[in-house]
Amino acid sequence: MSLLAELKRRKVVRVAVVYAATAFAVLQAADIMLPQMGVPAWGLSLIVALIVLGFPIALVLGWALELTPDGIRRTAAADESEYAQGESTGVTPALLGKRTVLVAGLLVVLGIGLGAGWFLRPLGAPEVAPASESAAATATTTPVVTDKTIAVLPFADFSPARDHEWFADGLTEEILNALARTPDLLVTARTSSFRYKGSTLDIPQIAAELGVAHVLEGSIRSTPQRIRVTAQLIRAADGFHLWSETYDRDPADMIEIQEDLARNIALAMETTMDPQALADMAKVGTRSVEAYQAYIRGVATTFGDVGDIKRGGELFELARTLDPGFAAAHAQAAQFWLSQLDITRINSGLTELSPPEIEAEFKQRIRLAIENAESAAERAGYEASEALLESRWRKAIELYVAYLAERPGDSLARGELLNAATRASDREALSRALEAIWDDAPVRQEAAFWYANYDYRTGDYAGAADRALILAQRWPDNYDLLYQMHRTLLWDRRVAAAREVLERMQQVARGDEPWAVVPPARQACAEGRRADAELILANMDPENVPLRWHLLMVLGDHQAATDLLMPLDRDGRVYALASFLTYPHFDPRPFPSLMRILEREQIQRPPPVPLPFACPPREPEA
Repeated sequence: MSLLAELKRRKVVRVAVVYAATAFAVLQAADIMLPQMGVPAWGLSLIVALIVLGFPIALVLGWALELTPDGIRRTAAADESEYAQGESTGVTPALLGKRTVLVAGLLVVLGIGLGAGWFLRPLGAPEVAPASESAAATATTTPVVTDKTIAVLPFADFSPARDHEWFADGLTEEILNALARTPDLLVTARTSSFRYKGSTLDIPQIAAELGVAHVLEGSIRSTPQRIRVTAQLIRAADGFHLWSETYDRDPADMIEIQEDLARNIALAMETTMDPQALADMAKVGTRSVEAYQAYIRGVATTFGDVGDIKRGGELFELARTLDPGFAAAHAQAAQFWLSQLDITRINSGLTELSPPEIEAEFKQRIRLAIENAESAAERAGYEASEALLESRWRKAIELYVAYLAERPGDSLARGELLNAATRASDREALSRALEAIWDDAPVRQEAAFWYANYDYRTGDYAGAADRALILAQRWPDNYDLLYQMHRTLLWDRRVAAAREVLERMQQVARGDEPWAVVPPARQACAEGRRADAELILANMDPENVPLRWHLLMVLGDHQAATDLLMPLDRDGRVYALASFLTYPHFDPRPFPSLMRILEREQIQRPPPVPLPFACPPREPEA
């Protein structure tokens, strides 16, 4: 009798099939139930190890024993005819028994090894990506997606009149902000996740494009009497719903719904925060439903599709009036006034107040935010914003570092830290801040944006260009990123590569990019086409000071560029003028207000760096 025939006779094959089917069912049930029961992640690994270990034992028992009407009995040996057949083939029961013992022993040893290996395997080693000159040689454009990453997609408005989009967008924004306060979670910024509003792409594709392991999606349905919010947390790898909930409550319960959502999502993501810290993370910051509604309307209006920053500012003012202790409302109202001081913002110029009056409005609101902050981290973030306005850049760096130690997922704060470091000409702080976000750059578009924006400002133009090309391969359709990469390549005189990036930018342009005229002018100058750059300047809005300054500088007309900014110095618009300190080719010496600040802050700013892609001089007329 052959070994295969003996395995069939003893029903070993049947035991293996039944065992595998049962093990699959047990693993599916454990995958669903263990997270709900609060069992740590190693619990599932232990079950897998036991199943693997038990498999060879089950096979051995299946060989040796059989289930009969009289109970479990030892399997009888083959009959004489089978013995005779075995002798003719050379496979006797004795030889078969020896083989059986050998195979069974090997299976048990293999099972123990596999089980121990599975249970003791590393749960994930951190990926270290380079942030130095060797980055281009060792980095990869394929993102390493860590398990604790999540994107919050815009909630859909299924209200009968479709008139509660403000609530859907505002709720999405606030859940995102709450999760970003969880130190061990990486949350995709709204600028990335809101690109998928109304998208028909499936969840795995969205997750792959955003570089996350989990996606939260949901919907709201609101009537005057009831509000229904449905949310589900989906694991992108297999589409499994880790958590889902439907809230059907009175509109007065809006705050509780948001807080419960944030808390349960963080628990489903297995955050390490203790219960009190988790509760603090989920807090909205007000118990006034009216103030909360005004606030999230302001969030949706300011950051939504329309981007009406003036109306958003009015709603934040209403929210802080309804609840004077609402720190986040004070802070957002302060940010409106700060935006009016920054001429590089397209929404500046919405008030008739003078710069000193605007600063006073900002300071009054940011001080109230500081006084009512619910945590030391939030207070540090608000104080950093105040220090940045007051041109106390070293203090702003210190405060942003402290804030980001507790809130590492706040992408805007990382951008402000880079901003403060460049204003202070602190290349050491700038390099540290860049190193802190390099690991995220291949998986988070906002991290890649900040990296590409500031990397060349360290002075390592070749390294910055190499890393820009890496990021360009990872994010080939992000216009804002491509804008930064194009400039970086030109700083390293890679004109041909910059041309390819520019062509890609023009392919993916949405048509509403306010800075779209600058890259073609830079490319024209880099290629020696001065007349084309001059034509772009001639057709530009004469009131757009930042864009005109960039084009005048690339054309080599430094005096005209200085004259363009001089009114900012005379009018006391120091915050706006100081924003130009972030450019290596800006010369602050003609501006007394900036020189006084640099002296006060004891900042030794290096000499301005000539633009390597500036236009050739204008040819003299014959």
